[in-house]
Amino acid sequence: MSFETVRYTRDQRAALVSLLARIGTTQLSDEDVALWFERNPAGEGIVSLAVDGGEVVGVAAMSFFRTSLNGVETRLAIPVNVATDPRYRGQGVFSTLERENEAAAAASGSPLTVTFPNGASYPIFMSRLGWIDLPRLRLWARPLRAGAVLRYALGRPGQRGGLRAPDADPRPNRGLEVRLVDRFGPELDELGRRAATGYGSHFVRDAEYFNWRYLDSPRDYRCFGAFRNDDLVGVAVVGHTFKHGVSAGFLADLVAAPDGRQEARTLLSRAVAEVRGGADALVLLPPPSRAQRRALLEAGFAPTNKKLRFIGKSLHDGVHIDERVGAWHFALGDFDFF
Repeated sequence: MSFETVRYTRDQRAALVSLLARIGTTQLSDEDVALWFERNPAGEGIVSLAVDGGEVVGVAAMSFFRTSLNGVETRLAIPVNVATDPRYRGQGVFSTLERENEAAAAASGSPLTVTFPNGASYPIFMSRLGWIDLPRLRLWARPLRAGAVLRYALGRPGQRGGLRAPDADPRPNRGLEVRLVDRFGPELDELGRRAATGYGSHFVRDAEYFNWRYLDSPRDYRCFGAFRNDDLVGVAVVGHTFKHGVSAGFLADLVAAPDGRQEARTLLSRAVAEVRGGADALVLLPPPSRAQRRALLEAGFAPTNKKLRFIGKSLHDGVHIDERVGAWHFALGDFDFF
């Protein structure tokens, strides 16, 4: 079998969605594809397709993210979706498409790229495309059902579950008021800047990003703000998924000042309440702040034995990728891990 490579255009959206549905890996709806690759405020995505006789048989896609890289804002192109029709595997489809994307990313000015590969793409990234391993990121979790840990260890599926029905009533807690948010404004820009002082390199967290990433998404995310005297002092985003027989709530993001132990604890309590009864556990990638990690422990969270692979590649001569532990900060919502 042979194929040619073409750059994605909007009139091929249905064919791309069909490929992803047929392969059964990452499922993106028509609205998901439009959101990620056509309506991203950081720029339209870089999407390359493998086509054989008019049929789309492979895809490699990058999205742009405004990123604080070593304290300087830039724009990174990040691989977010890859898939190859089983009939065409072993023919270099993914490596061909990814090389084209990386060349386009470099031409766009992206100094480097990073991603969290799946088990199938990881060896190709490493052996054929010249990526390097970066320190893996450990998941934390709070079990919510007594038998969930044992059932998971035995490989037995649980109930599908889901988020509770939305509750817009404000909830006072520890001197703060937690409110359901339907749109973010400039106050999140300021909070994001305060929170960023405790991060390494990271995607810029502001109103534009959160409105696009969560509130405009066709997926069900719940966004909560913690307010002190009407000032926004923390934000949490909660989602739910069911994979491999596990019903999991996930904290897509948690934003607070580095010393915001109380703010984090209050938002964690609200996040747990949102998924309790509908999930086996609530999982997250922890923020680097010691105060916020203490809040996690106080709220019943603990490190798990699960780590996410994290890899990177320089796209220009002389660009260095920081390989130190803690050099990068990500949340589960950044890449739709779940």
